[in-house]
Parts: sequence; C-alpha cells; structure tokens
Amino acid sequence: MKKSQLRSSVLLMVLSFLFSVSWATSLSTSSSGDLISCLQSNSNNVTAISQLIFSPVNASFLPIWQVAVQNTRFLKPSTPRPSVIVTPMEETLIKTCVYCAKKHGYEIRIRSGGHDYEGLSYTADVPFVMLDFTNMRSIDVDVAKRTAWVQAGATLGELYYKISRETDTLYFPAGVCPTVGVGGYMGGGGYGNLLRKYGTAADNVLDARFMDVDGNILDRKSMGEDLFWAIRGGGSSSFGIVLAWKLSLVPVPKKVTVFILNKTLEQGATEIFHKYQYVAPNIDRNLHIRTQVFAEYIGNTTKKTIRIMFEGIYQGTTDTLLPLLYRKFPELGVTREICEEIRMVQSTLVFWGLPSSTPTEILTNRSAIAKLNNKSKSDYTRAPIPIRGLKKIWRKLIQNDESALLMINPFGGRMADFSETAIPYPHRAGVLLQILKTVNFNGQPSDTTPTSLRRIAWLRSLDALMTPYVSNNPREAYSNYNDLDLGVGSTNYQEASVWGERYWKRDNFKKLIRIKAKVDPHNFFRRPQTEAGTCLRNRNYLRTVSSGTGTALGGSGSNFYFYETDTRWIPAGSDSNFYFYETDTRWIPAGSDTGYPEPAVNRNRAKELIPDFLTLVVLGFLIFIFTKRKKNTPTP
Repeated sequence: MKKSQLRSSVLLMVLSFLFSVSWATSLSTSSSGDLISCLQSNSNNVTAISQLIFSPVNASFLPIWQVAVQNTRFLKPSTPRPSVIVTPMEETLIKTCVYCAKKHGYEIRIRSGGHDYEGLSYTADVPFVMLDFTNMRSIDVDVAKRTAWVQAGATLGELYYKISRETDTLYFPAGVCPTVGVGGYMGGGGYGNLLRKYGTAADNVLDARFMDVDGNILDRKSMGEDLFWAIRGGGSSSFGIVLAWKLSLVPVPKKVTVFILNKTLEQGATEIFHKYQYVAPNIDRNLHIRTQVFAEYIGNTTKKTIRIMFEGIYQGTTDTLLPLLYRKFPELGVTREICEEIRMVQSTLVFWGLPSSTPTEILTNRSAIAKLNNKSKSDYTRAPIPIRGLKKIWRKLIQNDESALLMINPFGGRMADFSETAIPYPHRAGVLLQILKTVNFNGQPSDTTPTSLRRIAWLRSLDALMTPYVSNNPREAYSNYNDLDLGVGSTNYQEASVWGERYWKRDNFKKLIRIKAKVDPHNFFRRPQTEAGTCLRNRNYLRTVSSGTGTALGGSGSNFYFYETDTRWIPAGSDSNFYFYETDTRWIPAGSDTGYPEPAVNRNRAKELIPDFLTLVVLGFLIFIFTKRKKNTPTP
C-alpha cells in the first residue's frame, strides 16, 4: 500500500472513531439534557434543583452513584449506570421526575440503601433515571403512641438509633444490617431477630405515604386496602414510590440476653444442628437462635472442618434463659459465662459482629460497615434436614475455597400465626428455617474472573444439591434476596410464575398481578422481576369476553386493555393467564390514551441520533471518494 493510501485509510479510521464517539456521547448527553431541561422547567427554583440533579458530566455523578452500591460486584466498569441521578429533598421533585421520565421514555430505579441483591435499584439495561432517597431520611418517633414515621431514605441503623435515644423499652422488628434502607426493605417483607415474637417488618407497618404513577400522593385510606396490601411484601417499587412508612413499635425489655458459641464437627456440630432444627422453631418465642455455617482449616493444617456459630438473643434475663435451654436444648452447652445482658440496640451491634461496647452512633454511619461482594440464593425448609443430608452439605462446603457461608434463621412462633395471604410475604406456618446461601468474590476484581465464575458455578451446584431437603411446589425463595437465576420473563403467567410463585406463592402472585394492572396499567414502574406484562398484554390474542350483559372481542395483532365499571377483574375464558378490566361498557385499545411513549423504545432519542448518524455516513462517503480519487491519480 502506498503512503498516500495508508494516510487516507488512517484518516478514515480516525474520523470514523471520532464521530462514533460523538454519536455515542450525543446518546448520553443530548437526551439526558432534555430530561434535565424538563426537570428544571417544571421546577419553581432552577438554582436549587440544579444541586439535586446529576448527569455523567458532573464530577459528583460517579461518587454519588458508587456510595450506596452495597454489593461491590456491581462496581465493575461494564455495569450500566443511570443517565441522570435525582436526589430529592422534597416530594415535588419526585413527582416532576416521574412526569419527565415518562415524557422522555426513561425507566426509573428507586434507591433507598442500595442493598438490592442483584443491583436493580441502581442498574438497568435500558436508559433510566435513579431516584436516590439519601436526602429524605427523617424519622419521627412517638413513644406515647408507639409509632414512628420514617422516610424512605432512612436506614435501619438510623431508625434503631433514633428509637434508642427516645426509649429503651420500644424497638422495631427488622434486620441487623444497619445500612439497609427502610424504603425497599419493608417492600419485600423484612425479618430480623424479633420475627418469632412479632413477625416480619411488613407485618408491623400501619400506614404509608405513597406516590402513584400519576404523581398522586396517597395514604392507606386513599390508596385502598389492596394496594396497601401489595406494597407490604410484594415489592413496593413495582407499584409506585414509597415516600415514608408509619411503623408500629413493639415492646422490649430494658435488657435482653445475648450469647454466641461455636461448634465444629469434632465437637458434634452435625448432631447439635440436627436437633436445632427441631428446637429453634418451636422454643419460647422470646428466644431466637441464628446460625452461620462455614468451612475453615483446622489450625495450621491442611485439613478442613465445619464451624457452626450459634447466635442467640432472648427477650429476658440470663436467669430465665438458662433453665429454658437446659430443659429444651442442653446439647448446645450455653453457660452463664457466655451470656451478656445488654440494651436491645446493642444487640444489633453484636449480631453485626461488633462488640456490645461499640458506641451506638456507629449505626448512623453509612460507611462504617464493610460492603459486600457476593452472589446469594435463598431457601426455606419445612422438614428437618436428615443427618445424611447435612453431611452432604458439609462436604460441599468443604470443597469450596472458603468463600461460602450459610446464614440460617428459625421461624415458627408469631410467624406461624399469620395467614399466607395476610400480606404478600407467604412463608408462614410450617416453615422451620430460612437459609441464605452466599458465595463471595473477595480478592477478585469482578464477578467474571475464572475464580469468580467457578464460585458462582459452585453456588448453583450447592443449590441443586439441597433440592431434596428444602420446600417444593413451589420451592420457596425470599424476594428481598432476589435472584435473577430464577428467571426474569413476564410475557405470560407460565413464564413469570417460575420466579413469582417462588417469592409469593400462586394466590398472592396472581393478586399482585391484578393490583399492578390496576394501579400501573402501562407498567411504568418495572424491573426484570416485576408482576407486570404477565396479564397486562397479549399480542395476537383473539377472545370474546363477557361481563354482565356486555361482550367484547379482543383484537388480533394489537395490545388491548379492558376495564370494567365495578372494578372486578375477569379471567379471559378458560385461560387464567389473561385478565380484562372494563369501564363504562367501552372497550379501549392499549395506548390510545396513555400520553407517553412505548416504554421499551425511546423515540425521542432515536430522532436525536438521526442528524449525527447522517453526518457520519456522509463524511464517511466523502472520505471514501477522496481515497478512491487519490488511488486513481497517476503518480508524477
């Protein structure tokens, strides 16, 4: 190749690259610019709002996005990030954000504490806006009424600290990780060391402040009992935006008793854990004993063993705890020497691995707790795992490279008092244990290295090994420990039920679908696992539907929504996968009155890209002609 041809080819490649970069940049900045302009034009104070909105060109954008990414496996460069981050300080901006996101074809992700197990509160495979509730974290405790109003951006640690500053005899029955955000936590049910005494966190929600898809702010009365039911355990972000929760605080003694002890295989851990399965779910409701199971090397040898950590908390004194354990579970070997009587708020520190003497102010420090770097799966047992099954699980753990952990909580007690349909969270009577299986990627730059992939494969094989010993039909899973391995499809009920019935069981899942269709019919609030699409839409589906004296024909080749005046949902014929809704006896095709674009396509963005794309094509063509002419010009 001659030098002139080489120069022309290089020039072509460089210009093509530069215009490709320009094109890609326009994709991010031009369209996000329209969104930001929309947010500003609909605000009364542009200067103030500009300090609450961040795009990738802002220096603060990346730190704000990263600070509450609680699982560091999503910090890799390939993780999709939001087009815009909005950090509201009041509700008006949230309403504006919903309006502008709909207008410009963006999805919304809602982040409270950033603990979503699959990163779905701050990542997406489509253009999205992230609503970060960090600035909305007020907590108002009313000791006399035993209630607390808590904004969605507050953490459990901040809630516990605030309660403890007001009283030592009230608490809230939730988890022990202090950096978990209140907003999403209640939406999945939530459980903690008081579950056997008081049930799930969502069981103790009295009211909510909630924004629907149209920007209306609702409370329990105005939203109705169906929607209030759905947001307490059914994944609240699938239905709208929880702004605040009203919680019922529960009585606790001024001092509780905690203990921690460890047992290895050499100390009879297998037999002790086997009995634990019978005792822990049925013992006095005031006692909760959590276990953690992991493999470790014995001293400096190359031989591994299993260590089981038993962590107990008792709503009472050591003097009443010890006789109870001597009578019901003497094999555990709890002694007075390992018991400690402390305030309830201090027990949260102990269960998070900190000394009880740690100042409780640490509960309000969002960066004091190390972030996770893991992949997890959950299970429930309804029968004790036999010793032979335990030994298989132990052997599997020993094969792992010390990156795995089982965290196990007993149920029973108050949990069994609630019906499976009391709220969407269905794991009630008959459940013995909840099991969290986790594998970490510590020491790995991402979850895609050979070592990380090997660990994920190991976790999946452990999950398969445990199949005979856990619940079935369905194999239950906890929605707050969401797992995309279960599936993400929602185009029909059969597809969505693969994951939906595992989280919520059949009756609850179908009810969630009906409520979703009513309150968010165009599926604006959605994620990979959302109760939408399943019964909302059906392409090329032809069916005559009758209700009362009226009939209608579903159109083939189009998406149709049907509405009914008495707000009663009607199964379409014998196929229960599709539901129709009727109003004024008038049948309305989908999209005829939506007012905003088809969610899956950002048409505004496509229009913006046309000029840049045409420019690139024209310039490329001109460079090509120039190169050809240079090639055909005789050399002097």
